[in-house]
Amino acid sequence: MTKEEIKYKLEHFTYGNMLWNEFAPYRNNEIPKEVDAKNAAVALHIKVFKSKIHIILIERSKYPGMHSQQIAFPGGKKDNNDLSLQHTARRESLEEIGIEISKGVLVGELSEVYIPVSKFKVKPFVFFHKEYPPLQRNHREVNSIFHCSLDEIDTFTKKSFKDIKINKELTLKKIPGIQYKEHFIWGATALILHEFNTAMKTV
Repeated sequence: MTKEEIKYKLEHFTYGNMLWNEFAPYRNNEIPKEVDAKNAAVALHIKVFKSKIHIILIERSKYPGMHSQQIAFPGGKKDNNDLSLQHTARRESLEEIGIEISKGVLVGELSEVYIPVSKFKVKPFVFFHKEYPPLQRNHREVNSIFHCSLDEIDTFTKKSFKDIKINKELTLKKIPGIQYKEHFIWGATALILHEFNTAMKTV
């Protein structure tokens, strides 16, 4: 698949809330009127190797919070100095995994995702690379960086369920996600991944 084909698929894919039923049947994507949601962005850094799309994921560091050690895309909260949400995604990629702001060609965007637990509305951006630049993780924020082919984390064939222990008091039961080696991809990351995968395989 070429950069142009990926861009075409992202431009012509019809997005919709029906995708939420697959990986977030326990909630919808509507922001409650009383919530002042904060803007955030994430980056899907992709490349094509042997005709297969590859994508970068990170494992967040362990910390006292709801997203501790989760599998995620590089990204975070929009700063006041960010020129746009796309700039947020690029800046966070530099800070978390060392990809320079100028690296990667924007080929598309995905649907905004609302995360109730942190009250963030997250905009995903897709950046194409001929080859990945050298990656350098932020040791404070990122436990590990890995990349894999989209087929290895295919949301149509690799879907499974797992109980997720959030803390001593809270365990989420039968959460849908994708098991990749020792990593379980769930939550907003699984939603975004499923939308991207659907666009690539149905257009």
